[in-house]
Amino acid sequence: MIAAHNLMAMNSQRQLSIVSGTVSKRAEKLSSGYKINRAADDAAGLSISEKMRRQIRGLSQSTENAEDGISMVQTADGALDEIQNMLQRMNELCVQAANGTNSASDRLNIQDELSQLVTEIDRVAETTKFNEINLLDGSIAKPGRNTYTTAINNRKLESFQKKYEADKEKFRLKLINGASAGKVVSLSELTNTDGTRIVYFDNKVVSTQTPAGNATGNADLEKVKDILRNEIVPNAVEEIINAYSPAYDFLQGSAIGMGLEFTNDPGSDALAFVASGSPAPNALTYKLSVNMAYLAVDGDGNLTDAARNALEVTIVHEMQHAFMFESHTPGMMTADAFPLWFIEGMAQTAAGGYYNGNDWVNGGLGITADSSIADIRAALTADQIGSGTVASNYGTGYLASMYLGYLAGGSNLNALSIKGGLGNILAAIRGGNSLENVVKALTGKTSIADFENNFANDGEALNFVKRLTEFVGQGTGGVIGNLTRSDDILDNDANPNVTLFQLDTESDTVLNQYPDGYGVFAGGSATNKGTAGSLYPTAGKVSWDKPLKFVTNKRATGFGSPLHVGADADMTNKIMVYIDAMDAASLGVDKVDVRTEDLAGIAIERVALALAQVSAQRSELGACQNRLEHTVNNLGNVVENTTAAESQIRDTDMAKEMVGYSNANILQQAGQSMLAQMNQANQGVLSLIA
Repeated sequence: MIAAHNLMAMNSQRQLSIVSGTVSKRAEKLSSGYKINRAADDAAGLSISEKMRRQIRGLSQSTENAEDGISMVQTADGALDEIQNMLQRMNELCVQAANGTNSASDRLNIQDELSQLVTEIDRVAETTKFNEINLLDGSIAKPGRNTYTTAINNRKLESFQKKYEADKEKFRLKLINGASAGKVVSLSELTNTDGTRIVYFDNKVVSTQTPAGNATGNADLEKVKDILRNEIVPNAVEEIINAYSPAYDFLQGSAIGMGLEFTNDPGSDALAFVASGSPAPNALTYKLSVNMAYLAVDGDGNLTDAARNALEVTIVHEMQHAFMFESHTPGMMTADAFPLWFIEGMAQTAAGGYYNGNDWVNGGLGITADSSIADIRAALTADQIGSGTVASNYGTGYLASMYLGYLAGGSNLNALSIKGGLGNILAAIRGGNSLENVVKALTGKTSIADFENNFANDGEALNFVKRLTEFVGQGTGGVIGNLTRSDDILDNDANPNVTLFQLDTESDTVLNQYPDGYGVFAGGSATNKGTAGSLYPTAGKVSWDKPLKFVTNKRATGFGSPLHVGADADMTNKIMVYIDAMDAASLGVDKVDVRTEDLAGIAIERVALALAQVSAQRSELGACQNRLEHTVNNLGNVVENTTAAESQIRDTDMAKEMVGYSNANILQQAGQSMLAQMNQANQGVLSLIA
């Protein structure tokens, strides 16, 4: 028997300690309800559980976010409901004022109530808030939509006013013979007019503008004048109209005059240029200036072949500018609304970027048919589009414009496709689209700046430039001349009957008179046949079609209210709520005037457009609320199922743990008993000693 070491007791003690630890852990899990109380319990399970808990708590908060969003939408909808009620009352008042039984004082009384309603609409729009966030003042509007809606409504109202006046005119008759010959009367007056024999509608006829100018005379250059007036300019005009269809088709048959000025300035870089200006609201001047310092003329006053070819290329470029001036907005004249690379690049697409003194690709950028993609990238980087250098405006701008035409024409490298693409681009802008939207749609870029900054590194664009340069060869690269024609890009036949930009060789500047009320530099001098906001013309089927006039104001600066309805920082978890400005000015009813019968008729249309605008906004809010309610339901479902999954990982199985606890508890008691007996085992040693 051994007394120094009680090994049986030590073994019992060790086993008892293990069992006691098991009892302690089982008791902890039973008392806490979790089978993972510390990382050591299940390291991987703890990590998965905490990730799920983050998602569950985030989604729970997202549910509250969505419910707050619903409350915000309901608040806005309630305010809009009241605005709509006020607009309905305004409609009643306008209809009442349009009735012929009202006196002037009656309409003034109606106007007073309308003014109060307009003031209240403004007050509601200014004071409707949710958690101190203004809802109807445009601060959470969709960027640009309010401005676009206002422009569209203004155009529709303009169309309505014209139709109203036209319809009203049909009720005015001129008496041909009888006692009151020549008198204009209304239908109501007609029944009381004696001596009436024949009547007819007195239709108004608006003539086209009539060119007029001051003679300057230059007898030494008569042959050059005749060539420019009868051959170069009219042929350039016809070629440009045909090449850029459908952008300029509407100008066919228009009569627009242009003066001719000769200079002799060796210090100027320009062989020729077109100048245009608007000295009066309904007048527009055009001048073609030709610098004889760069033209070779023989003793008989004839241009040499080389001089004529160079002049043709330049005139085509400048006449393209004239077309852009005439058919687009004031921004086309400057870089304020259109970047200079687009203005000059589009003019270069007509004349070409590869020819002689007009060579901005080979000579300006150093890009030739032998250039590698790396060489082209370096050249386009050195004169990056939009950087403002001359080579970037004329050279890189030309290549970028041709590339856009190539994409718009179906990505086919041939003159016909690129012509069609360029025409479609100009038609889209004329139709009310923005250059930025056109560029984004064609290239997939996020903005014009994105297109400019990445043009030199765009693999498809670089490949296009290389292929175009190889395709052009010795040609001019202009769509006038089908890209590959090397010189003499215009026919030399006389074509003196073209009235569009017809040269007046006796005047250095021609003043064109436009019809009264026609917006010079706001759509050109002829009827626009495109649909505002669409890509292609519609043959004049839309009566209110002209380039839209956008006015930047506070209603164009909102950025929406993003509702975060997910646990992750992903933009897909954002639901944007847009509420446009709903003040009287934004709705177009701030100037509702019913003081005359005619004004009341127009006011009815104003209020109708405003009601449609509010209804559209309420419909959008209703759809958004429905979406948010679906979102809340989905979030609840995800939280429930994720919680169940997390419970499988972290929660204690009480029955299983109780069985384990009972088993461990019995073993603990048995261990304690055995330990006590093992401690008594050494008592036998004492009997030996005794």
